[in-house]
Amino acid sequence: MFIAPLFRLLRERDEVPSCPTLSSFKARLLQAYNRGLLELATCQRAEDVNPLVVAASAVHSRRITFHLVQRWSRRNMFAALDDVVEALSPKAYAAAKDFAREVHEDEKRREGRPRLLTLPLDAFAARVQTVVNEGSHDALVVELFRELDDRGEATGLGLSAFKARLRGAYRTGLLTLRAWQATDGVESPATQASVVGHEGMTLHLACCAAAPLPIPWGRPAPLLVPTPRWIEASQGRL
Repeated sequence: MFIAPLFRLLRERDEVPSCPTLSSFKARLLQAYNRGLLELATCQRAEDVNPLVVAASAVHSRRITFHLVQRWSRRNMFAALDDVVEALSPKAYAAAKDFAREVHEDEKRREGRPRLLTLPLDAFAARVQTVVNEGSHDALVVELFRELDDRGEATGLGLSAFKARLRGAYRTGLLTLRAWQATDGVESPATQASVVGHEGMTLHLACCAAAPLPIPWGRPAPLLVPTPRWIEASQGRL
């Protein structure tokens, strides 16, 4: 993947707070490359790619110019995982095993839906909005997170990271958040746990965007119940 789009994606997810700029992100990539933690590659066929993306992704290291972060092969991934497992303490190994079991169970609950952690910001916002709209009312952030967690979609995404992604979606206009109001009732611990701070504002709820169902005003239609056959037969004899 080209370095510049990768940085943009990670920044939208609020996953690179230590690298606020593209240049600082490139510096961290070079450090990881020099330590053998990831592979960088040069774009071989630049004529097939937007030249602006190629130029923005360029990272210079001695006489080499890198443009891409290279995907590991499955063999390298399994070898790295084996090295990690061997280095784990018994306690850490048990924790990793429990997490793997949780991921497996969440796979069943998700019913084919992707994890929120894997979605770009626009798809994340669309999924959150769908769940909010299902309830037909504005949802407290912490209750919304629990709902998604119960569906197995929040695996690997804690409440603080979920709030960070909500903040990013709100900042870019993909979602609408609002503060708790007196008309919403008495504040509770769930209200405090839902706080999302943004530019001096304190937000608590994700707003529903679906139109409410119309209220069926007027007299209800008469309920037509068929007459039992034994009554019809007795009336015929009379």
